[in-house]
Order: sequence, then C-alpha cells, then structure tokens
Amino acid sequence: MRGIVRSLRVPFGDELSQAAHRFTGGRARKAARVGGHWVGYGWFMSFGTVVPLFVFLGGYALQLTFVGAPIARRIYRFGIWTSTLGQDPPGKDKVDAKMSAGGKRPFFERARPYLPPGWLEHRGRPFSMPVRVVWFVLVGWWLGVVWVVISWSPFLLPYPLFDTVAGLLREVPSTMTLALPERARAA
Repeated sequence: MRGIVRSLRVPFGDELSQAAHRFTGGRARKAARVGGHWVGYGWFMSFGTVVPLFVFLGGYALQLTFVGAPIARRIYRFGIWTSTLGQDPPGKDKVDAKMSAGGKRPFFERARPYLPPGWLEHRGRPFSMPVRVVWFVLVGWWLGVVWVVISWSPFLLPYPLFDTVAGLLREVPSTMTLALPERARAA
C-alpha cells in the first residue's frame, strides 16, 4: 500500500517545474512554431479580411486631406500587416515559387494600362492643375474610395496577395488627383 501511495505522489515546487520542463520542452516549442502559422492564417480567414478594410478606409480619409497623405501611406502598410499580424501565411514559399516560375505577369501589372495610373504613365506628362482639380471634385474623391475597396478585395481570396494590395494602394493618389504615378516620376 505504501508503494502505491508513493508512486502517486504529486510533485510540487521545483519538482513540478522540472517535470513540466521535461514534458513540454521540445514538443511545446515545436507545436507553438507550427501552430503559430495556422493561428495567423485563422486570424486572416476571420478578422484579418475585414479589419484591413476599415484601416484602409481610415487611411483614405487622411489621404483626402492631402496633408495626411504620408500618414495614410503608413496606415495602408499597417492595414496590410493586420491581415496576418505580420506572419507569413502557410504555403508562402510554394506560392512565391509558382509566381516566379511562371512567365505570366501579375494581374495588377496586366490591368494597369486600362486604369487611371496606366493612362497617366502612357501619356508621359502630367495634366494641368485646373484639369486635376475638376477631376478630383467630380470623379477623384469617390473613385478613390472605390479604388481602396478594390485594393482590399484580394484579401477575400484564400491566400493574401500582399504585393498586389500594396501595388494598388500605391496608386490611390494617381487615381484621386491624376498625379503622375511614382513609377513614372522615378523613370
């Protein structure tokens, strides 16, 4: 009877922490490492698709003031980060390999010639200020909202396309005001 009681003895204090460390040492770290990606993907598939929309719209409200444009660009980056809380989604290496192996350009690059930033780049010179003001008052402010929502829409896909979203958000000023895109100014 005494041997049975002794074998059922519950460790406490230092013995408990040593036993817990032996039991959870490697397995817990491995589970946390592997599970961390799936928790991030779970966030992306639930709240991570909706929260960035509100962040992007808040950034757009700052973008409308023109003075808040630099802050809006930071808010857009934060919105992309909130989609997965900064983690790489599961299977990122496979998707990257597939994108780099195929000779096909990304959708954003194929559609660009038919969108306002592409028109401006093809034109090669900026519009005059009166034309840009009329564009902004009549079209640009609401087309900018539509552009932000379109920029957010790739988050509705099962895999977050960060580069596509970032590329579309970079074009918001060109869409709103007919300003030359950053690519055209750099060239």
